Amino acid sequence: MVSELMQYSGGALECNGYLVVGAHGECVAVDAPDGFAEWALAQLSGARRITHLLLTHQHFDHIQDAASLQRATGCLVHAGAAYDPSLTLAQNALAWGLPEPESFVVDAVVPAQDVTLTLAGMPWRALHVPGHAPDSLAWYATECGEVFTGDALFAGSVGRTDFPGGNAQTLQESIRRKILTLDPHTAVHPGHGPGTSVGEELLNNPFVHL
Repeated sequence: MVSELMQYSGGALECNGYLVVGAHGECVAVDAPDGFAEWALAQLSGARRITHLLLTHQHFDHIQDAASLQRATGCLVHAGAAYDPSLTLAQNALAWGLPEPESFVVDAVVPAQDVTLTLAGMPWRALHVPGHAPDSLAWYATECGEVFTGDALFAGSVGRTDFPGGNAQTLQESIRRKILTLDPHTAVHPGHGPGTSVGEELLNNPFVHL
């Protein structure tokens, strides 16, 4: 049961990171953009502690603080693939004058099929949504109707498919089959920009009906 959901936005690309607080103070982080670790640690009080970090994918803007958060909290990192510099777009970051992300350990690689995990006392459904990146996941908190879509689905838009491993048709199929089939009231928390809902995107997102 989620007792609180907090959002952070930071880094050169204004990437969103999230902190989900469970009923007993255990916290799950979703993505770790630049500055997220310091911010997230400042949100901890009393019995609160970060037990898991869920990555939607390993592009550099989403993992810049993953190593720092893992080091500071001992949290377990869950991702769609083992850490791999080729997934981070580190060369793009360097070309844009941004720092190369520090390496970290992926403690649990999500199996090829969608699975439900119990993390911090909450059920989470890991949905494979490739197309923006080959390791893209959407993390669905099933009991509270919240889905964290990374760069697969945005409010009124979808993720880029021109990076290595991207594919527009694959992304369209992923969104239609895995995200838009959720309850229309499901809140969508994307990797960039404002939140939305499944119902809103079904009605008004021009990119999901191409």
